[in-house]
Amino acid sequence: MASYVVLTPPDSPYPDDETVLIRDGFSWLALLIPLLWLLWYRLWFPAALLLLLSVAIALLAGQFPGYSMALTAATALVSAFVAMEGNGWRIAKKERQGWAFRSVVDADNRATAEEIWFDAIEQRTVNAAPAAPPEPRPRNIHPAHAGSGPALGLIDYGDRG
Repeated sequence: MASYVVLTPPDSPYPDDETVLIRDGFSWLALLIPLLWLLWYRLWFPAALLLLLSVAIALLAGQFPGYSMALTAATALVSAFVAMEGNGWRIAKKERQGWAFRSVVDADNRATAEEIWFDAIEQRTVNAAPAAPPEPRPRNIHPAHAGSGPALGLIDYGDRG
């Protein structure tokens, strides 16, 4: 089961229409073609760093042909790092742009995560009548906890609460 981070846009009259769910976890496409993946999601700084690192590894491979296996392994490790952290970078970019972190939804796929999230939104609006009992929260949605660290990876999402 995967976790999806729910983000809503800043100052949108209908935030539910533009809500974004980003899978928080490993990206196979980022592992296979990390530079194109970073460029597709407009992560310019990590893409520039990856390009510089790739050029440096290629130059080292030309200078030290005996270390080609080690340099190939280094390239694979860099790709694995992008695959593990890339979606976290996407989330951080959205937050820097002013998007609001709303919640984390656990689901098997994105379509199911969207269904869970929007059903929960609908339930909140139905239960928003005066003197309504406390709304039950779906079991797959986890509120953000202040001080909680990353489940996997090196980048924390900051204080939530």
